[in-house]
Amino acid sequence: MAKRKRKRTKKQRKPVPKWQVFCLGVLVGLGLFWLPIDNDFSTVQFSQNDLPKQTSIFAKYLPITTPILEKEGFFLAYNGQTRNAHWVYHKLTSASLEQKTSREECDFKEDPFIPEHIRTTKSDYHGSGYDRGHLCPAADCSSQKAMEDSFFLTNISPQIPAFNRGYWKKLENHARDLTKQYRAVHVFSGPLYLSSKGRDGKRYVRYEVIGKHDVAVPTHFFMLIFVELPSDKMLGKAYILPNKAIDATTSLKKFSASIEEIEKASGV
Repeated sequence: MAKRKRKRTKKQRKPVPKWQVFCLGVLVGLGLFWLPIDNDFSTVQFSQNDLPKQTSIFAKYLPITTPILEKEGFFLAYNGQTRNAHWVYHKLTSASLEQKTSREECDFKEDPFIPEHIRTTKSDYHGSGYDRGHLCPAADCSSQKAMEDSFFLTNISPQIPAFNRGYWKKLENHARDLTKQYRAVHVFSGPLYLSSKGRDGKRYVRYEVIGKHDVAVPTHFFMLIFVELPSDKMLGKAYILPNKAIDATTSLKKFSASIEEIEKASGV
């Protein structure tokens, strides 16, 4: 009699527990070990409730790439790579600008909320030829504490002196003047690092760094100004200015930009 051949059945794989898949992903992301690529994974869906409590131990080791700091009178997001803020936000009203403050005893200072290895110091600016330019202006501060906080170096960027004391100051004054027409003015400002064409025809992003901590010198700065209307609607204007001396008679319209341009250039 002919022997009957047994039909081989594929051995089914046991499903991988969801928490194991998650932990493997975290470990790979942290660079703790390497795994060969395996395309034989099945799609896994899970919610936070599926995760074991033990995974919380990784939370304190995960990097915070963009810390957002709340200061008195303004907020900022800090870029540890450039040692500049990503952006700074503050609000202006006619009432807030009437408050009396003094900058006589204020001095630039390190921000203790930033780790030392990515922190800017006063000495980084010494002999650089650049001004310590405010992003949230000291003149916009509505309390003495806000004035003091505006001198944290996280609110400061290297600016060409003629730009800081000239056209940038003119734009700051323009934002303040708008409080006479509107009930509130919201201002976002920050540095940009824009590309330029090299001699070979290719485009490069080049910027100078200063000090022991390699503080980046922005090529440009942006300012977004939003005004509140009585109807609760808001109107906005955007500007991009080069970090260089600008003739005071130059029309502000020359530096008009779209909000989308600033989002693209700043990555925020």
